[in-house]
Amino acid sequence: MALRLRGIISISLLAGLALSACTEPAPKLPTAAQVEPTLKSHVDLTIKNAIGKNVTVTESGGKDIPCGNGRYKRAYAVKADSPWPSDPDVIATALIGALQYAGKYRLVSASDDLTQREAVNAQYHTRITLSSPSKGKMMVRGETECLPSH
Repeated sequence: MALRLRGIISISLLAGLALSACTEPAPKLPTAAQVEPTLKSHVDLTIKNAIGKNVTVTESGGKDIPCGNGRYKRAYAVKADSPWPSDPDVIATALIGALQYAGKYRLVSASDDLTQREAVNAQYHTRITLSSPSKGKMMVRGETECLPSH
């Protein structure tokens, strides 16, 4: 009888633990404002690592951009001159290499002309677009995912 009771108790405890593991809440997401400093750092480091000259901030960030459902994203962008008068596809490729020193990003898309690439980092909830609109020019634009407001 004691052996049977132990078996029932063991099964009950295991079932309870299994059920509690299934109902664990999802990890809390950061806000766009909390992610923005990391985003800005990655964008700035990418331009720095690509040896961008005459860097200009084209989108300063600091503003919540509504996504709907109480979620917001933030954006930050810079443009710069390349120290080499290279073609846009070469500059875009150089920006990919420079981004890898800023953070662990995964390339997710490329345009047909290879002058624009997009990369994401799931850990930091960020997306960065690397592009070269013309010979000798580079642009890096980052945005956070749509995240809760608080």
